[in-house]
Amino acid sequence: MKWSELVSKWNNYFFKDAPVDGICIFRILFGTIILSTFFQDALFYRDLWGPEAIVGLESSMKSYPFAVLNIFQYLPQTEIMYLAMILIQIISLCFFIFGYKTRTMAILSFVLLVSFHQRNINLLSSADLLIRIIFMYLIMAPCGNKYSLDAIFARKKGNPLAQNHAPWIHRIIQIQIAVVYVSTVIAKSKGHTWVDGSAVYYATRLVDFERFPVPFVLDNMFLLKMMTWSTLVVELALGTLIFIKEFRMPLIILGIGFHLGIEYMMAIPTFEWLMIICLIGMIQVEEYPKYIEYTRALFISLKQSFEKSKLNN
Repeated sequence: MKWSELVSKWNNYFFKDAPVDGICIFRILFGTIILSTFFQDALFYRDLWGPEAIVGLESSMKSYPFAVLNIFQYLPQTEIMYLAMILIQIISLCFFIFGYKTRTMAILSFVLLVSFHQRNINLLSSADLLIRIIFMYLIMAPCGNKYSLDAIFARKKGNPLAQNHAPWIHRIIQIQIAVVYVSTVIAKSKGHTWVDGSAVYYATRLVDFERFPVPFVLDNMFLLKMMTWSTLVVELALGTLIFIKEFRMPLIILGIGFHLGIEYMMAIPTFEWLMIICLIGMIQVEEYPKYIEYTRALFISLKQSFEKSKLNN
C-alpha cells in the first residue's frame, strides 16, 4: 500500500464526516451511568467528602506529591458547601444528559467529578477511572448536536446544528475501549489462576460479591475452567476482532451477554453496565441511524400489537 493511500484511509477513518447519532446516544447513556454512580456516593457524602469525613481534605491532599484538580482545596470546608457542590453536579449532569449547553455542562460536570474523586481517592474503582477518561473525550465531541435541547433550540432559531461531523473523537473512544479489553487480557494472563483456569472459581467464592446463585455450573471445575479461559478469549476478541466489520455486531451482542452474565452472578457496582454502554458505543459510526430506525420500527410494532391485543380483550 502506498503512503498516500495509507494517509487517505487514515483521514477518511478519523475525519470524513459521519452521522453524529452515535456519539449523541452515547452522551445520554454515559451521562446516565455517571449520574447514577455519583448519586449513590452522594447519599453518604458526610462520610466520604464532608468536613467530618473519614478521610479529611488535608490528609487526602497529602496523598499526591503533585498538583491535582480538586476545587475543594480552595473552598470553605462546610457542609453547606458540599451540599451545594453535590446539587450543582446533579443539575449539570442532568443538563448534560438532556443536551442543554452540552459542552459547558460537560466541562463543569467533569471538573466537579474529578474534584469529588480527588477528594477521596480511596473510593475509586476501575469504572471511575474509565469514566474520567471517556468524559474528558466527550468534552471535545459534538455530542449535543442531536437528541438534545441544544438541537431543538438551534432548529427553532433557524440555525440547526450539524447532523454530520468528523467522527475522530468517537473513534478515539472506541480505541480506548478496545485498549481496556486488551490490557485486561494482558494483566490477567500474568496471573497463574487465569492460566490454570481457576480464576472464576475464586472470584465466585467472594461472599461480598455474591448476587444470584448459578446452580451446578459454579460447582463444576471443568465448566469453571472453560469460563475462565473463555473470558480471556472473549475479552481479547472485544479488543481486536471487533474492528472487523463482519465480526463487530456479533461480538457486541456477545459482549453485552458476557457482561450481563457477570452482573447476574456478581455484585460489582457500575462496572458491567458501564462496559455495556461502552460496547453500544462500539457500533460502527455510520450504522447508528440504521439501528435507530430498526429500534423505532420495533417499538411502533410492539405498540401496535399491544393496542390490538387490548382491543381484542
